[in-house]
Amino acid sequence: MGVHHSFATPSLTVSTGKHVYAYGDFLSITFQVSELTGNPIIVHIIDSSGKASAPINISINKWNSTISSPIPFYKTTYSPGTYHINAEYAGTQSSISFDLVDSGKIAIPTEYKTLAQTWLKGTATDKDYAGLIRELIYFDIINVPGYDFQTAHIIHIPVWFKTNVKWWSDDSITDNEFGFAIQYLINSGFMSV
Repeated sequence: MGVHHSFATPSLTVSTGKHVYAYGDFLSITFQVSELTGNPIIVHIIDSSGKASAPINISINKWNSTISSPIPFYKTTYSPGTYHINAEYAGTQSSISFDLVDSGKIAIPTEYKTLAQTWLKGTATDKDYAGLIRELIYFDIINVPGYDFQTAHIIHIPVWFKTNVKWWSDDSITDNEFGFAIQYLINSGFMSV
């Protein structure tokens, strides 16, 4: 006789905060487990081309845990398409997918704010700041139809535009408001980069 032990594999359920994300959104993932084993949840995020992220180890201490990405989706890093989240916990696997779409919303990576602040302080030149704007146009973060990258542009940034840059770098205006201001100024001929 003796004692027989039966060990069931813990269950794992994965869900996302939304089924469709846009640029500027933060990914939110909820993990639900049937028991706490002390093991981390190992996550891989796979893009529409099949490229997988490095393993992401997520420690949990609750049966229901939600995490959010530290940075939002940006065009400079993520392409539109369907992404799959594959998770493994104590021998159990679960997956879910979500779509990333280009909704037209402008989402400017935060490092550009740091660069903008150097321009506001006078550390960077107008030429440096024009290069930053050209990069935003090049990556299609800010859409300026007909912009010609081959043409050498005479740089003209209105002095008063620094107020808009300050508001944006202080989060007083959104990426959308700031981006549309740049679009308007370039399309109207008030700014040349």
